Amino acid sequence: MNKFLKGLMVAAFVIAPVAVQAQQTIKLISMPPGGSWYSYGSTFGEIISKSKGDLKLEVEVLPRGGGMANPVAVNRGLADLGFVTSNAAVWARDGIGEEFKERKSEDITTVVGGLQISYTTVVARKAYVDQTGNDTLEKVIAADKPPRIAMKPTGSQVPIIANYMFEALGTSLEELRKKGAIIQVETAQIAQMLRDGTADVYIENSPIGQATMTEATLTSAMVFLPISETVLKHMEKLGMPRGTMPAGSYQGLDTGYINPTSPTLLIANRNKSEDVIYQVTKALVEARDEIAKTYAPLAGWDPKAGAQPDQAILELHPGAARYYREQGWID
Repeated sequence: MNKFLKGLMVAAFVIAPVAVQAQQTIKLISMPPGGSWYSYGSTFGEIISKSKGDLKLEVEVLPRGGGMANPVAVNRGLADLGFVTSNAAVWARDGIGEEFKERKSEDITTVVGGLQISYTTVVARKAYVDQTGNDTLEKVIAADKPPRIAMKPTGSQVPIIANYMFEALGTSLEELRKKGAIIQVETAQIAQMLRDGTADVYIENSPIGQATMTEATLTSAMVFLPISETVLKHMEKLGMPRGTMPAGSYQGLDTGYINPTSPTLLIANRNKSEDVIYQVTKALVEARDEIAKTYAPLAGWDPKAGAQPDQAILELHPGAARYYREQGWID
């Protein structure tokens, strides 16, 4: 009898069901190969897939999308996670502008904020400033004889950002274009145009170290034009919190430069499981040093700061909020 019982116990042990981790595939939309978000997506995907927790997560990186398409894709559930700039996130959420008119993306939430900061810089040739006395953006826009303002072509976020800045000053991109003030060309041409004097002002939105801004400031004497409080407050409403680009970021920048910024966010659809996003958030935050070593533009990412409203921008996903509360970073 004892042998029989022991045999039953052994058999029960052998055939007892073994707990298996629930597996989920997460779709992360980035951008086409060659862009920084595509590279970030590959690394983030690996970190999430290796994460330890109650769930077995697999990440499929979608090599398409971009700043304007990603919030819409996440909102519609075509992707679970996606990279987006703070301004595009707010424009999409609130249905601002032609790109998002009548199609609000109200189901997007932030997982991690402040990943990478892009700064809105307005620089002018020193020769132009010395000649005209137009040493602020406000003076440049109000000038009787408008300068030649260079920026990226339509399709980039820069013309949209510039238009909102112009609107705060009582004009628009279209009005300035009619006056012959707007030059939209590929960035590779802009530094040369500034050197040649065929452009006077250059508006950009990019992380520190962007190639064209670096070349422009190294090869021409440039002045960083102050941006008025009127413009800064207007841009804050549009998802671009004011920030300070540190002195020395570029040649000729001797003091901190206050300007509208656009932090990069990782967003998720609010309906995605809280447990999934909790594990995603935990994995990424705990891999912060690995991410910073891999990508220089992300070296300044501070997860605690990124959880705050001025860097998270959108409402936090409940799973991310739970993790941040555990760390004592938010109430």
